[in-house]
Amino acid sequence: MARRPVVVDASVAVKWFSAVGEPHVPQAVDIMTRHVRGELNLAAPDLLYYEVANALVRKTALSDAKVRLSLRDLFALGLETVATSADLMAVSIKLARRLNITIYDACYAALAQQQGCPLVTANPRHQSGALGCEVIPLDKWR
Repeated sequence: MARRPVVVDASVAVKWFSAVGEPHVPQAVDIMTRHVRGELNLAAPDLLYYEVANALVRKTALSDAKVRLSLRDLFALGLETVATSADLMAVSIKLARRLNITIYDACYAALAQQQGCPLVTANPRHQSGALGCEVIPLDKWR
């Protein structure tokens, strides 16, 4: 059985490690579990690691040791992380300007476009139909 490709953004991945006050944690955990079972192939720009680390440090009460363990576990998931490239940035720049979003936000949609797969997100800025890729809001994940 082919693994279904899906791009996830940091708004989904952070829920795997800090569920306090986070909505839609069961859906996020389901995505991670399906990846671990081999049903999904989760992809993300390498930016995801920085964004998750930043969210865990700045927006949670996790200790530094817990943040380090969470990041170790994130790396251990074996996500298909895609390094920033000129092509990915070119698409990101166009999206960012056209939609008035950050390059960081645009990068996830650009990757989903390049890979021809959906973007799963809990970020309202990513839930625009104008991103040029299929967007699955996390609360709609089934």
